[in-house]
Amino acid sequence: MAFLGGQTMPSSGEIDVKVGRQSAGRAWLVYLMFGAAYSALFLLGVYTENNIILGLVWPANAFMLGMIVRFPLLARPPGWLACLVGFAIAIWTIGYGLAVSVGLGAYNFGIVAIGYVLLSRFDRVDQRLERPTSIFCLLGAVVPASLFGGIAGPALVGSLYFNPAEVSAFRFWFSVELLNQLALVPMLLTLPEPGQWKQQLPLSFHDQAPILALALSAVVGILFGGIAAFAFPVPALLWCAISYRVFLTAVLTFTFCTWAIIATFGFVDVAGFSDSTVLSISMAGALISLSPLIVSTTTTTRKEYLEQTKSLAAERELVSRELDYRIKNLFALVNGLIGLTVRDFPDMRPLADVLRSRLVALRFAHDLILNEQSTGTIGARISVRELLGVLLRPYEDGAERRVVVDEDAFVDRGLVTPLALIFHELATNSTKYGALSDPQGVLEVQVRRNSDQLHIIWSEKVPETGDQPEVAVSGFGSQLLDLTIKSQLRGNYTRRFVEGGVETEITLPGRLFHRAVLTE
Repeated sequence: MAFLGGQTMPSSGEIDVKVGRQSAGRAWLVYLMFGAAYSALFLLGVYTENNIILGLVWPANAFMLGMIVRFPLLARPPGWLACLVGFAIAIWTIGYGLAVSVGLGAYNFGIVAIGYVLLSRFDRVDQRLERPTSIFCLLGAVVPASLFGGIAGPALVGSLYFNPAEVSAFRFWFSVELLNQLALVPMLLTLPEPGQWKQQLPLSFHDQAPILALALSAVVGILFGGIAAFAFPVPALLWCAISYRVFLTAVLTFTFCTWAIIATFGFVDVAGFSDSTVLSISMAGALISLSPLIVSTTTTTRKEYLEQTKSLAAERELVSRELDYRIKNLFALVNGLIGLTVRDFPDMRPLADVLRSRLVALRFAHDLILNEQSTGTIGARISVRELLGVLLRPYEDGAERRVVVDEDAFVDRGLVTPLALIFHELATNSTKYGALSDPQGVLEVQVRRNSDQLHIIWSEKVPETGDQPEVAVSGFGSQLLDLTIKSQLRGNYTRRFVEGGVETEITLPGRLFHRAVLTE
């Protein structure tokens, strides 16, 4: 103990014990509520056994399975013990004998155990139904559990809850379990975290429109009547699946299944229906409920992918702007250094002016690559001729440089970056090995357009030196051209020696470009 101002302060160990006791007390309260809920749902299933429709209601097992998977705390031994006590209290209330009680216990807890073991093998993401394939993971657990119910039900419970003259024992027990688990388990698995409930609720009238359409279609189905009345809300249910997250879709699907049972019981004459017919209709409703869940998981996943893509695009834009800012600062720094240097060497001012102009032109070329910006635009399109002019401006000097455009073409802004990379790489390679490395070299670029292709011919001519210009057949430059031209633009290119130089011909799909009238 520590004393402060006459008061006794508890130690850290005493605080941990106190917090642990409070947490344990809350946990036992949760276990008590869990067992009580299981007992109440078990009694609901028993007391509706004698009705041809409500006899399909057996929610206790589906409730327990969904809760212990969604909340791992309940899957601990105290959680199972709480449900076992709740089951014993329900059995005592009903007054079943020992043999029936043991058979029902083995049946119910066997189904839950099989479903829990199978669902536990999947990732938490699939347990929460957060992927399109998660529904198949759910089926991979509830179908075997229901098969166990179809096999063990007749052996352990007998004909206590079905009429063997109307429907086979296996079909009855399997269908009842599958119906309840498909209706209830998805809703429990997708329960939101405490701070996420607001995101699940449709707050505006526009968001509530699918729910209103679902309610209206249910009313129309009842008014229309007939055995197919339960199919009326299906289109609205799919609309809800597209509009809402998985949890709310699962709630509406559960509501649909409940409505289908109530509507059939209250508004459809089932006097002439056999148990087999009712069972078939109920199974159809259960299987229909799978469609909105599949649609909802797929839609939710796509929305998350779109949000991630937007976030990545925003990050990329931020990095691009930062890179652009740093490159411009670098150009400004170099320009300033040239200015400082030329003060000490006034005779070098003409050379400094030429170097500055080339730096400015080179900066414009980098602007095209980084920001997809150009001065030669028509609306949202950019001229190939203007693009070539900007990119080749840093290499202009007294030597002969010609850009010949037989027929100009315009590209969308999204194609500026790959084209700028192509021309910039060719120009860089030419300054090392080709026409731009020789004062007497000649560079000629021709752009020609036919019906379905655009041809760009990059031709370099150098004086006779005895050695042919070097053509890189591997390395980063060739890899860049392969990636950009072949993979990204779905085109092709060839390099070949011609008289006095080397020529690179690029062929691109004509659908990427727009025709334009060439004006001088």
